[in-house]
Amino acid sequence: MKDRDVKRLVMWLLGGVTILFLLTGFGITSQDMVTPLTLGVLSKSVSYRLHTYLWGPFLILFLLHIYLAQKKSMQK
Repeated sequence: MKDRDVKRLVMWLLGGVTILFLLTGFGITSQDMVTPLTLGVLSKSVSYRLHTYLWGPFLILFLLHIYLAQKKSMQK
């Protein structure tokens, strides 16, 4: 994979994990709205479990994103 492809992959994965992280967080606090919108997939307990497990991938992707940005700025 080229460097550009890796950056794009990390960007899209981080974006997806961020959206899921926000959605599950909102599902914990406002389950009356999120549960019907997700057709019952994200109940409060499922949202809490996913939200708890998502911090690891979010942190890894975020740090990788920062590393790749710093790597590019140091090459200039």
